[in-house]
Amino acid sequence: MMKRRIQVLAVVLSILLMSAPVWAFVPTGELNAGIGAQWDREEKKLVHDSTRTGFRFVLEDSLDFGAKLHFSTQGWWDWKARKGDLGLDQLWLSGYKGDFDYQVGRQAISWGTADGFNPTNYFARMGTDSLLNGAISGSPVWAAQATYFGSAWSVTGVVVPFFNPQAIDDQMKQMMTEANPQAALLLKAIEDTKKPRGLGTNSEWAVRAETQVAGFDVQASIYSGFEPLPGMEMVLTVQPGLGPVPSFEGIYRRQTFAGLAAAGTLGPVGVWGEVTYGGPAKFPEPKEPNPLEMARVPLAINRPYLQAVIGGDYTFPLGQGLLAQIQYIYRGQGSLLQPYVMPDLVTLEPGEFEGAHYLYGRLGYDFSPSSSAEVLILHGFKEEGGIIRPAYTYRFPNSVQVQLSLLRPYGDEGISAYGARVQLAVTYQF
Repeated sequence: MMKRRIQVLAVVLSILLMSAPVWAFVPTGELNAGIGAQWDREEKKLVHDSTRTGFRFVLEDSLDFGAKLHFSTQGWWDWKARKGDLGLDQLWLSGYKGDFDYQVGRQAISWGTADGFNPTNYFARMGTDSLLNGAISGSPVWAAQATYFGSAWSVTGVVVPFFNPQAIDDQMKQMMTEANPQAALLLKAIEDTKKPRGLGTNSEWAVRAETQVAGFDVQASIYSGFEPLPGMEMVLTVQPGLGPVPSFEGIYRRQTFAGLAAAGTLGPVGVWGEVTYGGPAKFPEPKEPNPLEMARVPLAINRPYLQAVIGGDYTFPLGQGLLAQIQYIYRGQGSLLQPYVMPDLVTLEPGEFEGAHYLYGRLGYDFSPSSSAEVLILHGFKEEGGIIRPAYTYRFPNSVQVQLSLLRPYGDEGISAYGARVQLAVTYQF
């Protein structure tokens, strides 16, 4: 698979580079490297577990007919874990015609107003990177996006013809494994779940209307697509000589949401909020009932639910300015850190899909134009714990940036079992 990706990217890049004198591409991008270590609770020491190098290469050009062409590729390799990835990042054409703007191709769609968690950012895929680094754009998807601008309003439509599931990164896998002894079987079932393919009925779409009300940017939207992670069920089957044996089955269910979002200022304070309501279709009945099947218990929510976030930020006049941000997050389908709820294995009753409440805070301070620090904290009231991430960044004059960060879980065993992690990252932008 990796060899095939390299061949395809080499062909695309060769065509673009040969066309560079005609299209006047200006290459930009970055080189990055990082080394990480995790605290081993049993050995009582830091264990080196990651040495990663990577790149992102970008070619972009403005065309004669008022359009822009963008191509970017990225890759990374972890020398300690002996694994990596190489692939197309984005490839899109954007432009305008009269009152219409359009963008077609592989692109990152960024909707919503909040930081890190955006209920109305339907096409983004949430992970530890989005929660802990504030990334809101999500992974690029193949899509067509068009906006019509009225006198004081706009309407945007997006169609995504190819479904893009959420990837479970290493940090999320480890959190799931520490909290659930059957996580390995669950992760394997997620990987094996059949993904929606093809155009038409398997396409995703969304429409957003936007205007200004009393100085606030107000957005109303509707979305139809699929769950980022499959809905999972635990199936208990009687096996001769073994008794009840559990297994996991998954299905990507169609889901629909309606949402509202608003952002603006109240004096010197920036404020924002989002709310969505909807959910997936109910789990279907098996087409061919199994006479040995004892029970089928859902691990994912099976009804409509509410998601909401409200937040604000303010810069205190301390020194260069202390930026303080706080957000309240309500997750109607349950935990942000655990996507599934395990049933009671004695009574086989489904787990409680209660709403989860979080506080998400950030403090940022610039000591100078080249030196800054921030502290981010995500606290879950349901989990009775959370994650804190302090980081210090120094920017050299030659476009080199160095960041030292600490990821420290705290609270109950399900979260704090994941040991603290130290990361040193270096980035060069060109």
